[in-house]
Amino acid sequence: TVDSRHLFVRVLPNIHPELFPPNSQPLLVLVNSKSGGGQGADMLAAFQRLLNPHQVYSLTEGGPLPGFYAFRLIPDFRVLICGGDGTVGWVLSCLDDVLQELKCKMPSSAILPLGTGNDLSRVLQWGGGYSGGESPVSLLMAIDQAQEGFLDRWCVMFDSPDMTVPDTLSNDSGISSTSGREDDPSIFTMNNYFGIGIGAELCLDFHLQREEAPDKFHSRLHNKGVYFRAGLKKMVKGYSKTFSHEVEIEIDGKKLDLPTLEGIVILNISSWGAGTDAWGPDKDDGYAPACHCDGLVEVVGLQGVMHLGQIQSGIRTGIRLAQGAQVRIVNLLSQNKLYL
Repeated sequence: TVDSRHLFVRVLPNIHPELFPPNSQPLLVLVNSKSGGGQGADMLAAFQRLLNPHQVYSLTEGGPLPGFYAFRLIPDFRVLICGGDGTVGWVLSCLDDVLQELKCKMPSSAILPLGTGNDLSRVLQWGGGYSGGESPVSLLMAIDQAQEGFLDRWCVMFDSPDMTVPDTLSNDSGISSTSGREDDPSIFTMNNYFGIGIGAELCLDFHLQREEAPDKFHSRLHNKGVYFRAGLKKMVKGYSKTFSHEVEIEIDGKKLDLPTLEGIVILNISSWGAGTDAWGPDKDDGYAPACHCDGLVEVVGLQGVMHLGQIQSGIRTGIRLAQGAQVRIVNLLSQNKLYL
């Protein structure tokens, strides 16, 4: 132990790429063994049986770094990320940090969805959640036959006079953050979406409950029930109706004239809140269909908890506000600023 923290030592393999067959693409498997109510641990054991154990790493033992270090000299490899959207964001951000040390500069990534929402997995056609019925062998075959695609990833900068990230900034679904000196802005990498206002507050309530009792969040159905109950409490309690007057939003340099809203969501992908299409289907309103690789984000308005429920049930969609490549959001009361 060091400073009352337990440490462990792991011996990593010395892989010799020159012994591989020509044009081979070995698979690096990174598993969040805590995901999926026990499914993660089962998949970790299954892949360790099927593959060389030095290809399979548990993210609870040192995170993604041991796997990337072991594969650093391999000229071409692929990655299988087993976990939820947060796990995917964690691995991709770690990959950003170590990319210069890797001989393979753009490893393709596949997803085995073990989380609650799995929105990124849905968009990239890896499914809405692993049911446990599919064998690991068939999963490996699907990875081998999959086609490569691209994913936009966005840099989000939060700048505040007191440098405290607000609680109502949603950090759900694959957003990771880094910060430098105390007077530096916080930098986030967004893969899926982020929200401000009512939707973000519900995400925060869910996150705090899961942090307090992680053992209770063992299934997707239970987790969605927690979201539902949090929404009912918020509906009874009420929420600020002055959101539209407290926030100023610019898209590609053009200021938006906001209707009465209680929150907004900035979307990079077409799936939100466990498979909901908040942007809605294509229609003749001057906007392009939502896409995860078009260099644009979609800005959607939320009118309250009731509106959230209607979006989740498919009765309505969000309020389309804008599409663009640059976003600036200012809280007029605190002068907190977000740039994308």
